[in-house]
Amino acid sequence: MKKVALTLVLLFFAGSLFGITLSNPISVALGDAYIARARGFESLHWNPANLGLMNDYMTFNLFQITSDVRNNALSLGYYNDLMGKYLNADDKQEFLDKMPDTGMSLNVNASVHMPFSMSIWKVALTINTMVRSSIGLSKEYFDLILHGNEIGATYNMENNRGTAVAFIESKVGYGDRIPMELISSSFAELPPIYGGISFGLITGLAHAHVEEFETVFSTNDSAMTVYNNLLIKTAGYDTDDNKIIASSIFPGAGAGFRMNIGFTSPINEKITASLAIKNLFGNINWTEATEEHMIKVEAFDMTINSWDDSVTVDSTYDIPDYSQKIPVEIHIGGSYQLGNVTLYSDYVQGFERSLFTSTKPKISLGAEYYPLYWLPLRAGFGFGGGERAHFSLGTGLDFKNFNFDWGLSYYTSPIYMSATGLKLSFGAELAF
Repeated sequence: MKKVALTLVLLFFAGSLFGITLSNPISVALGDAYIARARGFESLHWNPANLGLMNDYMTFNLFQITSDVRNNALSLGYYNDLMGKYLNADDKQEFLDKMPDTGMSLNVNASVHMPFSMSIWKVALTINTMVRSSIGLSKEYFDLILHGNEIGATYNMENNRGTAVAFIESKVGYGDRIPMELISSSFAELPPIYGGISFGLITGLAHAHVEEFETVFSTNDSAMTVYNNLLIKTAGYDTDDNKIIASSIFPGAGAGFRMNIGFTSPINEKITASLAIKNLFGNINWTEATEEHMIKVEAFDMTINSWDDSVTVDSTYDIPDYSQKIPVEIHIGGSYQLGNVTLYSDYVQGFERSLFTSTKPKISLGAEYYPLYWLPLRAGFGFGGGERAHFSLGTGLDFKNFNFDWGLSYYTSPIYMSATGLKLSFGAELAF
């Protein structure tokens, strides 16, 4: 059972095939410059104050799917060239040269927006299933795999990492104009200011985090030395009963909460400014099937004849409940109407490094143009935030009561063959 659990966790790290990010087709196409553009139920995720800017009395999600795969080393074209190819010495060295000294990192996300998401008047409700995963492996692993173990060489594979989380979040929020003139008559001449708030109730499905992951391997003419230490903390998978807790226990493996507040102001017909503070009090408390899994191997001067003398520990044990913090993040942005083109910008700043946030600031820029009243053309660019620069484009069909949109982002390069990842999103909604 223990080995099954660990295998599931490692596969979970290697790539989540189902999940959700908070992106949507329009935000992807605009390079994530979306805080001033969000309307309807999407305002809950980006800026709840925008609920007060009612373009439509009601918006209703039909479907929305987003997938996101990226790494920090290999382009999509290079990856395609490698598949099925016999690697010679030059090919192996080229592979290693493309990888940073910090090792390989991989992020895989996907999304399905629940059809229950909607807004009516200035109130919105969304239900989202979310999965986020990230993995990082030492460059030494790839060197060992490609070249084999060199006699007399010591391979020290450290700084490995892995985190994954899955949960369902139900959000409700409200946005409206703030009556500044009632606060003070001196505010009567100010542009209108809208405020909004949203509350998210989280049902935890599963969580896994690599606490320790280190391997040291060396060989000489007659023996080898192996040291491996892997410690993974998990919640939501019961190894004794071999089951996922969320499939049989309501409300799942944990519970949490977070809150967003926002402000937006249409300063004039051309300029809008927006501010949102996200993930206030953000936290998930994991209470069900909280465990640690340890695999430790110690063998010094080991040979085939002395293999049984190696020390191996493979154990799973219960641990107390624990909390996962969702750190606060600030978004500042705006829009500017330039003829038939609307320009958007976003600045994002997190204050703690986590699976959800980065301490490195991110800047996004986007543009939207309607050559026909029903045909939007969108493009965007973003950089920072602990991820590589991304180049975006998208379009759709935007009718009075129905719209279908899609967006595509390439990481590192706007050209498919040299991009190190891509994000694709498409969806449709009704508006009345």
